[in-house]
Amino acid sequence: MRLLQLARAAWEAEGLHLRRLLRARGIQAAYGAAAALFVLMMTFMLHIAAFGWLEPRFGQVGAPVVIALADAVLVGLLAYLASRAAHDPVAEEAKRVRQDAVQQLSDGAARAMVLAPLLKSQNAKKGLLGAAVTALVVGLLSRR
Repeated sequence: MRLLQLARAAWEAEGLHLRRLLRARGIQAAYGAAAALFVLMMTFMLHIAAFGWLEPRFGQVGAPVVIALADAVLVGLLAYLASRAAHDPVAEEAKRVRQDAVQQLSDGAARAMVLAPLLKSQNAKKGLLGAAVTALVVGLLSRR
């Protein structure tokens, strides 16, 4: 019964972890989409207005250079917001719970495999030999 509870806890923790991870990636995608939308729609009109305002001061060559520098700063800021990974303590805790439950589940399953030959065998010597062989196999597999 304990194994089923551990398996269920691991399953629920994995689900919570994946939901939180997908949520974080969705938020990052929304920031990226907002940045792209801004670049495509508003920039055109702002460039026209900025060129008209800067052209008397910097000339026809200098005004576009100043606008391009301002664009580079704005794109860098939006790209930073889209790429940063937010620390989610709930997702981290769910991941740790899942790892603990899986570890306990595998430990419990290994013990059950070792004890099963002892409980099923009619002969004590055969049961001990089966348990020893099973323990050896489980030990070898767990080292991989």
